[in-house]
Amino acid sequence: MRSSLLVGALLLLPAIASAESNAVRSLKTPGAAAYGDIVAGKSTIDDLQFARQYLPPVNHPGGATALAVTRTIYLNKNGVTLSPGNNDARINRSTLAQQTTTIPAWNVSATTWTATVNCMKELFAPFNVVVTETDPGQTPHMEAVFGGSPGLLGMPNGVAGVSPFTQDCATIENSVVFTFTNVIPADPRLACEIMAQEVAHSYGLDHELLASDPMTYLNYNGNRSFKNQVASCGEDVQRPCGINGSTCRANQNSVALLTDRLGLKTGDVTAPTGTITSPSTNSTVPPGFNIYVNAADNMMVASAKLMIDNVLTETKMGGGPFTFTSPATLTEGLHKLKVEIADMAGNVVQTQEVTVTVQRGATPPPAPPGMGTDPSNPTGGEESGEITGGCSTSGSGGGLLLGLSLLGLVIRRRR
Repeated sequence: MRSSLLVGALLLLPAIASAESNAVRSLKTPGAAAYGDIVAGKSTIDDLQFARQYLPPVNHPGGATALAVTRTIYLNKNGVTLSPGNNDARINRSTLAQQTTTIPAWNVSATTWTATVNCMKELFAPFNVVVTETDPGQTPHMEAVFGGSPGLLGMPNGVAGVSPFTQDCATIENSVVFTFTNVIPADPRLACEIMAQEVAHSYGLDHELLASDPMTYLNYNGNRSFKNQVASCGEDVQRPCGINGSTCRANQNSVALLTDRLGLKTGDVTAPTGTITSPSTNSTVPPGFNIYVNAADNMMVASAKLMIDNVLTETKMGGGPFTFTSPATLTEGLHKLKVEIADMAGNVVQTQEVTVTVQRGATPPPAPPGMGTDPSNPTGGEESGEITGGCSTSGSGGGLLLGLSLLGLVIRRRR
């Protein structure tokens, strides 16, 4: 941890050193917090909340957007004893601890834990970070603690997870973040997506209005992943990215920010895959028809380029799926469609060629299931899910309803 990290923070956190350090902290609403306060959104219908601790700017030499020194994430379900002080996972010290505090182990089945670990590795796979179950010792690392209850850190019983977060949205080197497993079901995807957001908070990522990304508050029936897509920050309405009224940036791209802070994994030589799912070959379509494309990669899809008759027509950034719209001026007759998919490492693949006949008055090609007809929202509305609470996360199969708010998490139902 840089020596300048949170200089003077303890002076701003009198509760940590006070004789009443075990007192329950009151949760502050956004915009009303002082340094060291716990900021949280409204309780959900299940009286669950997530929180961030509002900390001073880091002001380290590389600036708030610098590449992180800490590029190891230690997943700890075995319990930890923390002491108060500047965040440093190497010596089990946390600004969230008001006194020496033990977080007990998460007593969960081996199957659930393995699934949780695999999910975390999946979400952070594109980035140059090590996700491990082994304590890295003195190697700089984030410590992701699964276990215990929020009362152990002086927070109300409804808080389900917490991370420190700086005013300048900087990386908190060697941060310690928490998912309180006593207040959530033993669901590996749920625990993983909660923790992914808490870890990302300590790398400076804010909440965003993109339902399929772990940094969201929005309802989403599916497994989230970090998206290479620009999104507005906010919980239920658009706002600048930051905490407690501060502004770090106008909007957010989770993949771009994590790439800035962590870098990308090297040595990826596996090309992505891509398919034009509609229109089908030899179909008749009107001018201005949509072309729907699925894409996948072992790490992360970065972009797609539409070519009509071997001429580049449109480029879209992001992970897909993609919806292109052909020019309304496209002449009648035969045309050949092809899409070039690229991943974050620069590996490229081209889809199969699809031949269509353009004819005015023809019926537009159908959108595949789950794909909308609006090119700005090709997934059929996933970014405009119901606002039900806080920080983001999946629930479990079987229609589990879990309320989670944070300056944090979200109530939502998973299929």
